[in-house]
Amino acid sequence: MVADRSAVSTIAGYFYQFDRSILSILGLTGANDSVAIECIEDIDIHTATETTAVQCKYYEKSEYNHSIIKPAIMFMLAHYKAGLTADRPTIQYQLSGHFASGQDKLVLPFDIGFLKANFLTTTSKEKTVKKHEELGVSDAELEDFLKLLSIDVNAAKFDDQFQTIIESLAKQFGCSPFAAEFFYYNSALRVIKELAIEPGEALRVITRADFIKRIDTSSYLFDEWFIAKLGTAKYYRGLRNEFFATGVNVSPAERLFIIHAADDSYSRNTVKTLLKTISRKYSKLSKRDAKPFSPYVLLVGIDDSELAGLKQELHNEDVRFVDGYDFKGAQFDAGSISRPASYAAAGPALRLFCDLAEARQTFLSFQRSREIYEFYRSEPVEDFGDGAIRHTRFQIPKYEDIDKII
Repeated sequence: MVADRSAVSTIAGYFYQFDRSILSILGLTGANDSVAIECIEDIDIHTATETTAVQCKYYEKSEYNHSIIKPAIMFMLAHYKAGLTADRPTIQYQLSGHFASGQDKLVLPFDIGFLKANFLTTTSKEKTVKKHEELGVSDAELEDFLKLLSIDVNAAKFDDQFQTIIESLAKQFGCSPFAAEFFYYNSALRVIKELAIEPGEALRVITRADFIKRIDTSSYLFDEWFIAKLGTAKYYRGLRNEFFATGVNVSPAERLFIIHAADDSYSRNTVKTLLKTISRKYSKLSKRDAKPFSPYVLLVGIDDSELAGLKQELHNEDVRFVDGYDFKGAQFDAGSISRPASYAAAGPALRLFCDLAEARQTFLSFQRSREIYEFYRSEPVEDFGDGAIRHTRFQIPKYEDIDKII
């Protein structure tokens, strides 16, 4: 259990740092201001007038002690001294941390005597090491270093910092808090992760404008870090509530579900059950319905022989579906697959496309309301090319989980 708690704390620390990076980027004001990820420190903020190297500490369950931040201050001093030796411009150093308690042990500001005793001296049984002497830093240089150093051990709580990000993103994109979290924050995590693993420092630098451009996507993008933070159940529940919560009140529309069934986990029974669920939930075929309708489905990644077997079982189980082929050897007929829905036996409860070209041909011919919901794992299909079609993409780890969303 101790190991588990330690792992949770470590993960929380990573997310806290990622969130601080996002917040730092969103807080940039100048057109050329930028943030560098994992360069001098966790976050380096570059403005027209100065550079600030920021290190983040998150210890939600721990009491503050000088020893916790001592290594970080030693590293900052070493960087400061190296900069003097190399005649580099001075930079600002910022240490930001959140602790459960004990913040009153650090009284700010402090002098170089306090700095030496509490942050630069390490004592063991064998010897006492004074970092400032080891680096050859004079008292005058320590005074200068203190002017460049700022410490905040009362940084925002994890949830408070996260809420600030969501509010900032909602304001930036003029969207709801849900969209800010599930679309833009999700995408922001992905961008920060991509920046952090770039091999060259120059590639880990981004301006606010470029960051906004990279996270502003019309597709819904899954990211492993986002789901790890949120939890799979909450992730799926959020998608369902936002996009598929209408239930029996679903409105009439030409509605297409694109499902990418992964080869390595394909199951005919799973796909068949999913098709029946889509048909049941997104059809209205009773005599009471003034405008009967039923959904379309395009299965991606299934070969022709398996499609034939799947359709045969659907037929055997009395699922009323059409696929645009009215007889053996016939050419695809968009008019046939889009025939009017009705409560009568001839009215299809499901419309099953065999390939993307047929789906595109059919949907581009419609003038009425059209919606596409695509569930993919690696690459979505190309856009249909008509801005009037609402095409929402959901990247999910397992196609088997689609029924938990719809």
